[in-house]
Amino acid sequence: MPKITHVLHVEMDLNKPVEELTQVISSVLSAHPDNQKEILAALDLEIGNARAAIEVQEQKDKSAQVE
Repeated sequence: MPKITHVLHVEMDLNKPVEELTQVISSVLSAHPDNQKEILAALDLEIGNARAAIEVQEQKDKSAQVE
């Protein structure tokens, strides 16, 4: 009996995170041509949240250094 799944197994070189992630995102988008806009919007939101969390932490670190 064949096993049919929609799973992408990824092995990444963490020394090249941007290039590797870009390829993974492109692969996922090509598998979902009708949902690319929604996928990219959700990724944009997650990236924005991560950047905001980093900025908050940087501000906390900066204010802790001043005290």
